[in-house]
Amino acid sequence: MAAPTETINYDTFFTAVIKNYDTELRKNFLVSRPGIMVLMDNYGKKDTSGGRIWQGIVEYGSNPSITFFDGAQTFSQEVSQTALPIHVQWRYLGGSVGMTKVEMMENRGQAALFNIAESRIRQATRTMATVLNGEVYSDGTNYGGKTITGLASLVSTTPTTGTVEGLDAATNPFWRNTAVTSCGSFAANGVKGTAQDLVLTAFNNATDGMTDSPNVILSDQATLEYYNRTLLSTTRYLDAQSKTGDLSFRALEYQGIKWYWDRQCPSGRLYGLNTNYIHFVTDPAMLFDWSEPLTYPNQMAFTRLCGTRILLRCTSRMFHAVLDGWSA
Repeated sequence: MAAPTETINYDTFFTAVIKNYDTELRKNFLVSRPGIMVLMDNYGKKDTSGGRIWQGIVEYGSNPSITFFDGAQTFSQEVSQTALPIHVQWRYLGGSVGMTKVEMMENRGQAALFNIAESRIRQATRTMATVLNGEVYSDGTNYGGKTITGLASLVSTTPTTGTVEGLDAATNPFWRNTAVTSCGSFAANGVKGTAQDLVLTAFNNATDGMTDSPNVILSDQATLEYYNRTLLSTTRYLDAQSKTGDLSFRALEYQGIKWYWDRQCPSGRLYGLNTNYIHFVTDPAMLFDWSEPLTYPNQMAFTRLCGTRILLRCTSRMFHAVLDGWSA
């Protein structure tokens, strides 16, 4: 007599797998790539207002009426301009996870199917993280313009030209980041360089002279290794003090801030960022949101779609720096 077979409802089963893996999925997405980890802030920046475009303001300038005075001196009544509007378009990142009827027949039982489903979800999460992290360094033109506007535009190597988030950098000097190109030899022009220290100068320029300045560094692997060579024989590594769990990246220290290398960062490039003014924003209503199970004509397969609504915004460009063109 044939052994009884276990009947598994695919819809219920896949829903259970997603629910079981959801917390780990979000955690692994955060820590799988340095650019995402640095700019996501543990999903701390959220927006639930809906709409196609996020709108905000950027503050600038000073109040011309502020002065020392004596007696009955009059004050200027000029109304100062304090802010200009900026806008960032929401973007959508997604993909599918599926399983064929043949796979279900060849991997019967909940344990076998669970392993397949979980591995497919991990693969989808890993790929989404790789795609999004690559776009961190983009100019917003990839994927037919459907992607986020990344560091190539927000912290540009040509910061005096172009319109970013609706503001023209050519006519608004406060809307420019610090940029140094053709840096050349790190031994000569990098940290403690024999000729000059372009990194220190750039970091000093990317500040308002008070408390705001870059608080994290992202670079390619080679540039971090150039910096590592300049350090004393005892190198100080910092473990990421993130709120994302025990998975993290090792980082070198520069002036008390963490320096991470990212495989997807452009070659020979270093970004000094202030994450108070540049970060991802997510919409909790569509954060790894899964569709109902789907089937398609002429195909014996089951699929679910996963989507995330996200944007990368910059509310001040002056506190960031990019140094490009490093060599040994």
